[in-house]
Amino acid sequence: MPVTFPCEYCSARLPTEQGKRSHIRQSQACAQKHARSIATVSSSWSSDELEGSDNDLEPPLSGTGFTTPDDTDFGNGFEDGVSADPPSDTAVPSPEIPRPTKRPRAIVEEIPDEDERWTQDFPEEFQAGAVLEECKTQFEKLRQEQKDRGEKPWHPFESEDEWELARWLMNSGSSQSRTDDYLKLKVVREGINPSFHNNRAFLQRIDSLPDGPRWRCHPFTLKGDEVDADGKAKTETVEMWYRNPLECIRELLGNPSFTKQCYEPSRIFKAQDENGEGINREYNEMWTADWWWNIQELLPKGATVCPIIISSDKTQLTRFSGDQQAWPVYLTIGNIDKETRKDGVRMDCADGFVRMMYPILAAYIADYPEQCLIVGCRENSCPRCLVDPQNRGDPQNSPLRDPVETLRILTEQSKNLRPPEFISQNLREIKPFWANFPYCDIFSCMTPDMLHEIHNRAFGDHIVSWSSAAMDGVGPEIDRRFRAMTPHPSLRHFKKGITLTSQWTGNEHKNMEKVYLGVLANATDPRVQLAVRGLLDFTYYAHFETHCDESLTQMDAAWEVFHANKAVFKELEIRDDFNIIKIHKLKHYTDAIRSHGTADGYNTENTERLHIDLAKVAYKATNRKSYTRQMTVWLGRQESVHKFGTYLQWAVPGYIVEPAAIDGLDDEVPETPLPEPEPPADDPDDEEDLDIPPNAPLSTPVYAIAKKPGFPALTAASISTDFHAPEFLNKLAAFLDSKSIPSPIEPSATSTFAVYKRLSLTLPALSEVTSHIVLDKIRAVKGEPMQLTSKGVKPAKPGQFDTVLVRTAPPVEGESPISGKPYSFAQCSLLTSGHIGLRVARVRVIFHLPEQYGTYPDPLAYVDWFKPFTQPVANLGMHHVSLSSRNHRQHSEIIPVTDFVRLCHLIPVFGHSVDPTWTSEHVLDQCISFYLNPYLRHHDFYFLRYLVDLLISKKAAEERRVRRKLMGRAGRH
Repeated sequence: MPVTFPCEYCSARLPTEQGKRSHIRQSQACAQKHARSIATVSSSWSSDELEGSDNDLEPPLSGTGFTTPDDTDFGNGFEDGVSADPPSDTAVPSPEIPRPTKRPRAIVEEIPDEDERWTQDFPEEFQAGAVLEECKTQFEKLRQEQKDRGEKPWHPFESEDEWELARWLMNSGSSQSRTDDYLKLKVVREGINPSFHNNRAFLQRIDSLPDGPRWRCHPFTLKGDEVDADGKAKTETVEMWYRNPLECIRELLGNPSFTKQCYEPSRIFKAQDENGEGINREYNEMWTADWWWNIQELLPKGATVCPIIISSDKTQLTRFSGDQQAWPVYLTIGNIDKETRKDGVRMDCADGFVRMMYPILAAYIADYPEQCLIVGCRENSCPRCLVDPQNRGDPQNSPLRDPVETLRILTEQSKNLRPPEFISQNLREIKPFWANFPYCDIFSCMTPDMLHEIHNRAFGDHIVSWSSAAMDGVGPEIDRRFRAMTPHPSLRHFKKGITLTSQWTGNEHKNMEKVYLGVLANATDPRVQLAVRGLLDFTYYAHFETHCDESLTQMDAAWEVFHANKAVFKELEIRDDFNIIKIHKLKHYTDAIRSHGTADGYNTENTERLHIDLAKVAYKATNRKSYTRQMTVWLGRQESVHKFGTYLQWAVPGYIVEPAAIDGLDDEVPETPLPEPEPPADDPDDEEDLDIPPNAPLSTPVYAIAKKPGFPALTAASISTDFHAPEFLNKLAAFLDSKSIPSPIEPSATSTFAVYKRLSLTLPALSEVTSHIVLDKIRAVKGEPMQLTSKGVKPAKPGQFDTVLVRTAPPVEGESPISGKPYSFAQCSLLTSGHIGLRVARVRVIFHLPEQYGTYPDPLAYVDWFKPFTQPVANLGMHHVSLSSRNHRQHSEIIPVTDFVRLCHLIPVFGHSVDPTWTSEHVLDQCISFYLNPYLRHHDFYFLRYLVDLLISKKAAEERRVRRKLMGRAGRH
């Protein structure tokens, strides 16, 4: 039996000691337990030490904490009384990982241990990521300086409370005059009594906090096209505020908040072949992709690549009136300038070691017009390749642009030599800033832009308009379908349809994508549905946070489905051609993912969000005069406050910095999808404290339910009528009988039950979908009639009875339909034939079995069954389901909630036209047949589309292999 290493905090058993450490570090529940165990044995700063003498801040050491079998100090978490680990995204910092005694290498255990991985490290002889020497981190240096000066951790503030007040004032969005008025209030001066009594003193303390790279100003003169009275071109002096990029890189590399940095490339594989070679390569962060590996081979021994990622986009600072604009440029690094270097730069890293870093421009995040401006091509061409303008609508391969050749052409054009390639390659005259950047291919730096290229253009501008025009009834019919769509907590309901909206956001397009294929069903040509399905599948694959060779193959196949069926729009005389550059650019997605990592890391939605947080809010904080300079001051102060809060969380055990949203632009709508909020419940006990057990295993459904039921004592008669559960008592008796539960008293119509309004289920973190646990809230809430109250008329509220996938048969041994591990092909095969043991049900009642009627540990649910799955509808790829009946009555049953697998969304089968009486609130009762929606969430897409399509393609490949083998045998005979 192989040796395993059990986790001290859960039932997990890991194959290696390092795997156990990685498991504890990456599991929130285990990290919390480990941190609590550290607190009982580790030294810490007591309240007396923190509030007491300024001359003795060194806490005594008491114990070494958890020690691994190899005597490596793993769990102490404190050095000289201060945690050596930076804060994590959770409330409890992750356990400390000891500094390596040899050159650190990326290892497979750095990936969540959800399934087996095989890692190919970069060749040892290159010494990638080599350590030169040890160094102190930024936080260690700051702490040492405070100790040398005899200062408390929160200096320059008198206490933790005063620091929290200062932090709140900086994040509140209050103007300087308002802050001054607040600090002069009597209740503040005599009550809180901070050491700063006006805004000037307050800002002096903020400015004394540790800051980041210094802002610089570079003024220059621009000549315009207009001329003055003397015939001279008008000029304007403008200011460019910037930071030294190298200083910014030093700050990012050395920030102890970013300890999970990678310093060398690796190749990750999901399996090995019979020869021990990796197969089915995985792509996630940049260090797992090709670009870093290829660049590392070009650098000298001991070099460490520092991939630079730049994002820029022009934004409007003023709203409603005014023309103030800014063009922010954001910089980050991929292992989390004019000053280019062909040699390395010694830099202190966040793990406490010095390395020889080579900053290299790796990716540039921008929308299409800015991409063209950066690379030097015109806007009717591709920034990455030399595609024929007449064939952009075809998925053909075109030669990639060559940066060396392009620089030659631009240089000759600047000398007025007029090279013919300048016209044939559709270039524009620019002076490229990237000309002298070493190892930089600016064309491959142009990464996918899902927001503008897919959601807003390919789908929003093209597919929606084309398919709507191909639909019978056009505007009125498609609006009726959106208005009658079944509701879901994570789905926006378009109450007025879609044709009357003149301006769309990426958020709205994403919500349309979730149901659009079902809207087109039975009202358009099957080829229209296939074309839309191809683009939707491509879109959802593009959002994968982890890809592999198999998923990228499926992504390419989805793109081919679109191209194979797009001709229908020509036949319907909706389009004359498909020479659309935004559609052509989607062809480069899989290549970019293999080269630079998954596309979610390069989405311009992040830039749009930064515009709000760092540009528009900063502008609002100014007095509109010399606003750029004021914006830099505001940004510097915000950065100092954030960094100091992170330092205190590192330095003071138990101190937690709650994330604070900067106030000031509440009416801004981010591009990320946000579901419509549910109406507030009237009951104070309406599903409060829905806590997920911290140590709950993720391989099985984990539910959480309210401590107090929404309806503590409902009679069986009331449940039968109000919750549409007419056979409640009969089904309860059948359940008790099936489980052999003795019932001392037989329930009657007057028997009371504790009924809950909601139940929460956890879906595990899937690396392809999200690194976080997804929470499903299953609702079973009765409707309420209109009421006349003292505050006016309270409108009627329809009941909310969600649909779920229920397990009706035991899962395959060692696997689960919702486990974080890849689903077996056997399960996928059963799903396509309807025998996987999953079935759709509608939840009517969630209740606990009273002890007087029997004992059962988990809550129960009364559900209405739908018929088992059959083969998916060919053009849609969605399963068709309808309500199940027995003896001409609805087939219902009482089951344990532990059989629930996840929420699911059903799209009504609208037919050729929508029944005008159908409404979103009642369509689940009015319609009798539905499609199981695979596009509601990426979790659903992974399960209901990707795995099934992958199985089909593998089965087809196996059939081709067998056919070739048989033909070979026949040929020999």
